[in-house]
Amino acid sequence: MDDLKLECRQDPKAAGKQVLKVSGGVTIGDAGGLRQALLAALEKGSELQVDLSEMTGIDLTGLQLLCAAHQSALLGGKWLYITDGGNMTFRDMAAGAGFRRHTGCARDTSYSCIWAGGES
Repeated sequence: MDDLKLECRQDPKAAGKQVLKVSGGVTIGDAGGLRQALLAALEKGSELQVDLSEMTGIDLTGLQLLCAAHQSALLGGKWLYITDGGNMTFRDMAAGAGFRRHTGCARDTSYSCIWAGGES
């Protein structure tokens, strides 16, 4: 996997919307940096788009961090969603790890689960 790169910016077209672009690979060794980037981005805005279109790999820790960030967003009354641009690496890893779901978890009261739409 390539080295992890994180770039966060304010979306110029939407006030309060942050875009966190994740490039390269996400492994357990990168968990601290990804966690901090997710928390900082959620702190800055009311909406966070996590762009995984240039991600080259992700392990179970990275998938769990994305899930935890989504739950943190819900608790804070904010939105977090993922765009992957058709990234099959991400989709295959999420499906292989059993994250794809038919519906969200019990905490997903806004029906915004980042894993919904897949297998149950």
